[in-house]
Amino acid sequence: MLNLKDIIKIFLSRSGIRNPFNKVFSEIEFESTSYCNRKCSYCPNVEFERFGEDENFLMKQEVFETLIKQLADLKFSGLISPHLYGEPLSDHRMLSWSKYIKDKLPECRLKIVTNGDFLNKNNFKDFIDAGVDIFYISKHSKLLKKPCRELLKDLDQDIFKKHILIQDFYGDFNQNQSMFTNRGGLVELKKEIVKKPPVNCSYSTYPVINVFGDLILCCQDFDNNYLFGNIMNKPLKDIWFDKRNIELRKRIYDYKFDLKICKDCKM
Repeated sequence: MLNLKDIIKIFLSRSGIRNPFNKVFSEIEFESTSYCNRKCSYCPNVEFERFGEDENFLMKQEVFETLIKQLADLKFSGLISPHLYGEPLSDHRMLSWSKYIKDKLPECRLKIVTNGDFLNKNNFKDFIDAGVDIFYISKHSKLLKKPCRELLKDLDQDIFKKHILIQDFYGDFNQNQSMFTNRGGLVELKKEIVKKPPVNCSYSTYPVINVFGDLILCCQDFDNNYLFGNIMNKPLKDIWFDKRNIELRKRIYDYKFDLKICKDCKM
């Protein structure tokens, strides 16, 4: 049952008054690595080599540079996040890539989503100096690792407020699961918690690029079942603004779910 707020949202989007697709996207996520050092029960990324037995879990340098060049051509100045289901700080290239992003896209805001396991006093300063704007730290255990805890404990409060955001997913999962989605049906949530697909789904409004350079449906598409094109074959701008792509995303945003992943999604 939709509430009045949701009904108003649908009316505004279907009437065209609220339409995030009539301009260049203001956010983008790309997957530098699909590897994660943690194996959380509520995450589908439980296999290290889900894309093969070689280094296919790492985005190639040429794909990364092509993506950043295409964003520079778009004069992108929004939020860019090098993450999907992997742990970006496990990628040894992330510091140099952060510098490269801020050099080529000086107006963008760079957010690194991390479990904190590889974050410490030394590399925090290096990443801030490289231009990282936000560390979004996701707690996936009762306590963060000691080096991360020590960093946060000793950090100047002004710097903390400017650069740090912490979300306790571990605690939330074991309580009301208010922050969780079921990843398009891949993860089982508590049966007593009533959730439904979102009205004006924000996940449909920005590009998500996997390690191969494919534009996938959204961050919930763990299995990469919905591909719209590859940036090595066609510019991101052309893939994103393809008529069929935009029409599909508008339908999702307007609470019209044609795809199984959307029908199964609970948020």
